[in-house]
Amino acid sequence: MRVLITGVNGFAGYYAALRLRAAGHDVTGLVRSLDHPRLDVLRVHEVKLAVGDVSRPETYHELLEQSTLVIHALLDKKGPLQTDRALFAAIGALPQQPGTRRRFVYTTGCSIFGKVGVRVMDETTEPNPKHFLAFRRELEKEALALQNVGVVVVRPGFMYGNDGYNSTSTDWFEMGEAGEGIFRGDREKCWSWVHIEDLAEAYLLIAEADRAIDGELFCLADDLQPLCLDVMRKCVYAAGYTGEIRFEGPLEGNNISTWFDQNELITSEKARRILGWVPRRPGIIEGIPAAYASWKAAQRIARGSPSTPLGMTTLAGSAS
Repeated sequence: MRVLITGVNGFAGYYAALRLRAAGHDVTGLVRSLDHPRLDVLRVHEVKLAVGDVSRPETYHELLEQSTLVIHALLDKKGPLQTDRALFAAIGALPQQPGTRRRFVYTTGCSIFGKVGVRVMDETTEPNPKHFLAFRRELEKEALALQNVGVVVVRPGFMYGNDGYNSTSTDWFEMGEAGEGIFRGDREKCWSWVHIEDLAEAYLLIAEADRAIDGELFCLADDLQPLCLDVMRKCVYAAGYTGEIRFEGPLEGNNISTWFDQNELITSEKARRILGWVPRRPGIIEGIPAAYASWKAAQRIARGSPSTPLGMTTLAGSAS
């Protein structure tokens, strides 16, 4: 199939592109600029790149028309409502393709909920309307209302692993390397996590599933539900911090201690039952040493270190 992925230089979209290309699909990533060092890994793996702005469909309309699968893995922090609705309108205006039907995969996340009255959320749980990110639920509904494509919504847990691009775990690695160990907010909060390779496998399963899944929403995470404090502690210690963990209150501008300062736990029972999706990584607590080593290797590659040039395609871009 011909796949178009937005946010391909982000975390979810990047590894989705690698996995779908490894499975033999024709994959194009939409980017605002071709100047990002991570994009060379996509090129090595034969992922095509095209310049376009999701908020301006005229810049990629032809690609959209040619695609049988569109994966939206971008959150435009400057204008999320306008950008996503521009994409919805462009998809909604596409003509039907004889003999086939497009699929649109819309990505949000477990942080959509905020503080709700249940400990573990599933696809039927509605977000707290006062939560900063609750607007994404309205966007999910708008995506699912599109009539001319089959729509699937995915809500990943907190992502980690490989190059750790934009992962909270790498924020903690950086903290540890800086000689700090500060935990902010609720010490009892727990989050659901998903390794980025497991998430990429879910995208592939959704891409290749039959039409029975159109209109469905899937939460995607492992079942381990560790305390954030335990994850943070192991991250900073893996990065070389040796001191005591200090506890402080939420800090304005620090999303970990404000937007995400509550349980963000999801169950993936539905994805296991319908998609046959099974996370294969052991979980973030056990996986932190490998995740830290991979993140450091990716940093060396990005700096052009002569010691690891041939590791690029395996350390930062493996789709196995």
